[in-house]
Amino acid sequence: MSLVSGLEDRRAAVLAVARIFIGLLFLSVWTYNLGHGYYWTSGYKSFVSIYAADTRTPLMAGFLRHVVIPNAAIFSKLQMVSELALIGIPLTLGLFTPVAGVVGVVFALNLGLAANGKPHEWMGTYAMLFLLLAMAALTQAGRTWGVDGRLLRRYGRPRLPIY
Repeated sequence: MSLVSGLEDRRAAVLAVARIFIGLLFLSVWTYNLGHGYYWTSGYKSFVSIYAADTRTPLMAGFLRHVVIPNAAIFSKLQMVSELALIGIPLTLGLFTPVAGVVGVVFALNLGLAANGKPHEWMGTYAMLFLLLAMAALTQAGRTWGVDGRLLRRYGRPRLPIY
């Protein structure tokens, strides 16, 4: 008996691999950012200032300059928690995958808008990130090789698609 014997099993496995990959990617970025001080107020301000100066998205530039940077103490911690506890760990474990995917989609959209125009950035990276996160959210990829599958078996289908 194969682990992925039928077409639906193969599709579910591919989606699970993509989910785990994107979760591990967020955990890797989180570790990098932590090590480089980007989650502390001064490091975060410096990092975000580069995006505010380079973005070609005027609304995002204004938001970064007038809201995020002056409140870097709050936003740095919000990003730290989001990348780790709301996106990275849940996607890796397949826990509340639709919710983590939606949070990730919003995060990727904001990141893409901020990076728009940044020298040496390929915008396709943000489009792929957005797409992978949307796939994880919309396909309930945590039900294969994830905690969401156990929740489904134990509690049945939830009223809202949170797992």
